[in-house]
Amino acid sequence: MKKIKKETKGAISPSPGNIYPALRELASRGFVSVRVDDMGRKIYSLTERGREIIMEKKGFIEEMLRNNPSEVIEVLEEIHALIVSVMSAWRNMDEASKKAFVEDLKRLRRSLGVGIGVGG
Repeated sequence: MKKIKKETKGAISPSPGNIYPALRELASRGFVSVRVDDMGRKIYSLTERGREIIMEKKGFIEEMLRNNPSEVIEVLEEIHALIVSVMSAWRNMDEASKKAFVEDLKRLRRSLGVGIGVGG
């Protein structure tokens, strides 16, 4: 987390509350593997599938960062804030609301015409 903060010059300052759920999700999708070291710490590593996804998206990511890094950071901050809000609201939703919400997200993604998502 410190390295992310340092590498982004403080623009992105992740906390355990958003890093570890993200790592669990990446592991569940097969993009990272996890092992426990001798000290009981979890060590996460990219899998071959994770490397493939990064290589597929590498050009897109590099182009975005090259063209306007401050704009990319602003977008990432807004996405992060949205994720935090969604996670908070999700806890209070019933199953019907969750399904409707997911459908709304799918429609939004399609309306943006963005084809960079993983898995569909």
